[in-house]
Amino acid sequence: WFLKGGRKPDRQSQKNMAEKVTVIFKSFERQKFARQLYKNIRSYYPDIKIIIADDSEKPLELEGENLEVINLPFNSGLSYGIIKALERVKTPYVIRLDDDELLTPFSNFHKHLSFLEREDRVDLVAVSFRQALRSRSLEETAESFYKQDMRNAYKPLIIPHKTKIEDYFVVGKPPNIFIARTDSLRKVGYDKNIRMIDHHEFFLRASGEIVSAFEPCSFVYHRHDFSDKHYLKYRSDYQGDKEYIRAKILKELDK
Repeated sequence: WFLKGGRKPDRQSQKNMAEKVTVIFKSFERQKFARQLYKNIRSYYPDIKIIIADDSEKPLELEGENLEVINLPFNSGLSYGIIKALERVKTPYVIRLDDDELLTPFSNFHKHLSFLEREDRVDLVAVSFRQALRSRSLEETAESFYKQDMRNAYKPLIIPHKTKIEDYFVVGKPPNIFIARTDSLRKVGYDKNIRMIDHHEFFLRASGEIVSAFEPCSFVYHRHDFSDKHYLKYRSDYQGDKEYIRAKILKELDK
């Protein structure tokens, strides 16, 4: 990565991030992953505030400076955890991650913050991912999100799909790895009744409310552990979510 031009942020960028940004992520039954992500974030942004919402059966044990761990009832769900973490954010910007991701020298969240500060039309900047085992090129990953024009969303996009702004592209549904204006994220909000699969439903409601952009060359490292049967038992339990979301969409479209 270093030979390819990847660099960690300089001290001024780290300071700017610490003053303006909070990182939130949800943790469930993967304490090793949560601790590794916490240390990983600290290696890029040493002083940034980190809030972890954890609903593991055994509460997450982790301490550190500018760290807040919210212990929630067991298996409360992803959306509920994000809601609770977002309630505690006091900075104007927030980064949302998942506990099975790691920042890389190409994640560049400090650069995306600078973009948001000078481009007030955009509310959220998402980055791509390189995935363990089932890895695809950044071009292939980007193409899958360029197809998400959300033309069937409740409201049309404020800025047309795939409009280019500097190195960023407006998209209807970007990856669920992003930095956003805190107020904009709260404006859309999360549905606590959706336990696991919040991604599509969130951006369906975000369409016409906020502008989301995608920077396809920036990425995090995403790792799945397909051998963790205990975790996958809960992760795969989303049929109730699908039925709830379908009923919710049909109700909204009937208005």
